[in-house]
Amino acid sequence: MNTPILKEQWCLTPTDLEHYPVWVRVIDFDRDQAWFSDATERTYRPWDGALPLEPRSPFSFTLVNTSFRLSSGRSYPGYINPVREDWDESLPPRRMKDGTLGNPLRWSSRRGGSPLSILALHSPVIFIGEKGYDFHLRRDQRARERHIVEFYQAIGKQPADVFPIYFYSSPELFRGIVSGQFDGFYSFPLDKPYEIDSGRRYLVESA
Repeated sequence: MNTPILKEQWCLTPTDLEHYPVWVRVIDFDRDQAWFSDATERTYRPWDGALPLEPRSPFSFTLVNTSFRLSSGRSYPGYINPVREDWDESLPPRRMKDGTLGNPLRWSSRRGGSPLSILALHSPVIFIGEKGYDFHLRRDQRARERHIVEFYQAIGKQPADVFPIYFYSSPELFRGIVSGQFDGFYSFPLDKPYEIDSGRRYLVESA
């Protein structure tokens, strides 16, 4: 196998996803390949196997070409990390260091108890021009405000014209959950209440 195109996630462009609609993480798929040693946790390559891709685990580090439709009806390109239908099923018991068996909580149970926590797995990224913007709420307040303000400046719209955002990918690309909707920037930290925020107050404060 010749060395494929290798790109760090944040270097991907709309053209990359148009030419190659499915990208997989190198450290998950190419452990026996020569280029594996140069890969980071963010290095991806185009998927060259059969479609739709059949994920080997509920959580797959796969990026799939996705269309995002804003509340205003305007559409933008981007990508998501799709997951299998069983993404939130109970995990099997795990043996602890003391020999006892622990029962791991479901993904959503550790993240506020909401099925919306699937967003933390989908990790949607929208392209505005050539730059990708994610929707994670930064922990640092100044970084959070800066990220939200930069997004709205780039897209040139008010929150009411942006959210809710509906996204969808072709089921011919990935066998699993490839669509969804979200109402704002989000955070689903472990064992803490989750947040979903349109960021409107930051626009007022920065005006």
